[in-house]
Amino acid sequence: MEIFTDIFNAERVVSYGWKIAAVLVLLLIFKSLFHEVVKKLVSHGSTGRRRAATLAGVLTAMGDVVLYFIIILLGLRFFGFDTTPILAGAGIVGLAVGFGAQSLVKDFIAGLLILFENQYNIGDMVQIGNAEGVVARMTVRSTVLRDDQGKLYFIPNGSIVTVINLSRAPKK
Repeated sequence: MEIFTDIFNAERVVSYGWKIAAVLVLLLIFKSLFHEVVKKLVSHGSTGRRRAATLAGVLTAMGDVVLYFIIILLGLRFFGFDTTPILAGAGIVGLAVGFGAQSLVKDFIAGLLILFENQYNIGDMVQIGNAEGVVARMTVRSTVLRDDQGKLYFIPNGSIVTVINLSRAPKK
């Protein structure tokens, strides 16, 4: 019972309230700044509109994950928790995931190469293996195609061997 009395102490609740508000404000500020920076970087490049949209979507999603992790650690530090074991544990978990989830790592690396080599973008008509359709969504892990009948094909990027980009075929 003494624990609950200590947790719900009015002074502590007010102190935590301010800390929570500060963490949330920092999250919103950094997220907004990060999204603006990505938007400006991608729009200033020599990329096309669809490629810019694809890159911006992937970069902001990856950045959001990193930002949320940092903000959670910062929030825990505000409340007096030692985050060193969490960081050490994250490193060990990352190593285990690297060994245990090789297909995910393969998908991730293949996805990055697809993006950097500009093989296809959202909105392109492509053929990947037996699937043909418009690229509906693209992440660093998978590509989603929608065929002319509306069917969705979810293709892990690590399994993509050959891509035919029909949108870039020469016009006759």
